[in-house]
Amino acid sequence: MSNPAESAKRPATIRETLGNREYAALFTAQAQSSLGDNVARAAVIALVYRQTNSPIWSAAAFAVSYLPWLGIGAVLSAWAERHAYRRTMIGCDLIRAALMVVLAAFPGLHIGLIIALLFANALLSPPFDSSRSALMPQLLQGEQYVTAVTLTRTTGQVALIAGYALGATLAAYNGSLALLLNGVTFAVSAGLLAVAVKEREPSLKVHERTHLLREAVDGYRVVFRSPIMRSIALVVFTGVCFGVVPEGLAAAWAARLGEQSDSFAFGAIMTAAAAGFVIGSALVTWFLPPQRRVALIRPMALITPLALVPGLFDPSLPVIVVMTVFAGASLAITLPAGNGLFVQVLPPSYRARAFGVMQSGVHLLQGGSIVLTGWLATYYPLPDVVGYFGIFGLGVTVLIIAAWPAKATIADAIAANKVRVAAEQYAAADNKNVEDLGEVTIDLARVPLPPRRRPSPGSSARREPPMTDPAERTVDLSERTTDLGGLPPAPPSQAARHS
Repeated sequence: MSNPAESAKRPATIRETLGNREYAALFTAQAQSSLGDNVARAAVIALVYRQTNSPIWSAAAFAVSYLPWLGIGAVLSAWAERHAYRRTMIGCDLIRAALMVVLAAFPGLHIGLIIALLFANALLSPPFDSSRSALMPQLLQGEQYVTAVTLTRTTGQVALIAGYALGATLAAYNGSLALLLNGVTFAVSAGLLAVAVKEREPSLKVHERTHLLREAVDGYRVVFRSPIMRSIALVVFTGVCFGVVPEGLAAAWAARLGEQSDSFAFGAIMTAAAAGFVIGSALVTWFLPPQRRVALIRPMALITPLALVPGLFDPSLPVIVVMTVFAGASLAITLPAGNGLFVQVLPPSYRARAFGVMQSGVHLLQGGSIVLTGWLATYYPLPDVVGYFGIFGLGVTVLIIAAWPAKATIADAIAANKVRVAAEQYAAADNKNVEDLGEVTIDLARVPLPPRRRPSPGSSARREPPMTDPAERTVDLSERTTDLGGLPPAPPSQAARHS
């Protein structure tokens, strides 16, 4: 693991973060499989439209990938909490690889079966993503974790743009090739995780399990009952809700500007969104010290909806591009800073479920925001929709940050969680050391006994229990530690090895 004390003084570099062998494998697996997933998504849309000539079916093929997050994503994340994160991710990747091979091998399948296979593939995203998010704090700490979050999100943006472009190109020649490529990326991801990432015990122990639905609800409880995690969640949710508006309305804005024919305006707006995110990510990674980054969460949360307000004045394309860059950059600063604070107060046994709650909320609000603003733009002028939506978001954000916890409250929560994490790691290491001893066979015939002292005459000798004949006995130290007076605490090296 990384040393948080060293990395807390300055932002961690990408080289330092990728120096962690396990995270480097996790990052590589995620990056290339994300690229393949976006390639396949674009190809599937084209494939379905070519087969059905129906915009509804092609839209359904695209939307089905988000459905699990809107429905049973929290339950699937709770299921992932019960199992080892590495094993869960490998299993999800192998199944998704097989599904992609089936889709590539049989391109003439009935449209209903194609949608069903895509939905089955999408069902594996919540447990995989939740496991990956929960595993990262076990691999990295402090500033290296924040840099890893920024790097992962930035790479995701690049994979989104490059994947859609490559997928559209491949779909024009052979859509099955794009699906096969996606299957290969899933298989490579599984191989990297199997070779380079160590197996760790599940965070949720067997004796802590209740009912899967109750465990999923517990994920919501742990997030929204904590004043700190609740504030972070609401800031993140409002940020993605309003930050995605320029991208969601890019096509309509391009049409309003009269430049839809060559798609120049559309491409400029979409590129500006990605560029803003990259700029914000660069600021977080290289220029903002840790203390400053946390202090900027609230101002950046206000800038995201504020960047939409100039839309009221029906701006030109350059102004729209600047608005979009500001919205993307402020969101890119808010997300990793909030994520880094979130994980410091989150109990380890709730990581997968809590990240599942966050990802479900992000998907729901992103999609809902795009649908809502698109629906409003069919009845009202688009500049009014964007501008007033930004004003509304500004008001909501002001209310949220007004309830932001005090610094002392945050510091106390972080300290309390550190104690909780240390106690859980020590207990897990201690229990593991006892289990490693298992059953020990003791041959009492070979144990040298001290000579029995003969009582002095006239003294009231204490009556001792009869000696057991020297014979072989079996003692289960995992159950008899109290009889043995307890085992000594595990040395630091053992605790670190088993944590």
